Amino acid sequence: MEEGSLGGTRERILRAAEVLFADRGYAGTRLHEIAHSVGVQKASLFHHFASKEDLYKAVLAHGYYETQLTIQRALEGTASPIEKMRALTEAYVDMVVAHPERTKILMRQSLGDAPEGQWTDQAQRILGMVVDFVTDWQKESGAAAVDAGAIMVGVVGMVAFFFTSAPVLAPDWFSNPLRADNVERVKRHVTSVVENCLAGALASAGTPKTAAAS
Repeated sequence: MEEGSLGGTRERILRAAEVLFADRGYAGTRLHEIAHSVGVQKASLFHHFASKEDLYKAVLAHGYYETQLTIQRALEGTASPIEKMRALTEAYVDMVVAHPERTKILMRQSLGDAPEGQWTDQAQRILGMVVDFVTDWQKESGAAAVDAGAIMVGVVGMVAFFFTSAPVLAPDWFSNPLRADNVERVKRHVTSVVENCLAGALASAGTPKTAAAS
């Protein structure tokens, strides 16, 4: 079954597991809690997943699959590279807003709350899609080289911070990060960072910014 064709009990298990892994962490989540949330017996989980680790891996894989589709859609078409990157950044923010649990899981992973072997090859492959796109654009346009990997990791970090830590550090500014106006603030900020990095590469190469459309 393809990741995008999930259905029935399997999908409900994945959704419930995603919420619990985000709220309680991998170590703090018990399979019987997931089963109770879905409304099935614990034994029923093993018809779909061999273990808690296997279920955790499936939750990550489903999130990566949707992220890959988001990237592919944003980078298709005839828009300029900077316009595509703007669309991709905005789409990524929308995806985080739609699935905030995934960002919490990512933050927990960064603190070591995950089983051994975090399957980072999937994340690197997805980031590599964007890095390759930016690198190819730089070669074709003659733009100065920028660290595309650092830009992409920076975007992920900024978005994660805004929707997890900002409400704690600056509650007067981001008391409700999912509120529409705050979401738009995050989009404006993150897209401006990406655009400035890419436009700066063009400028440092002595190329007019309009060349980004080539």
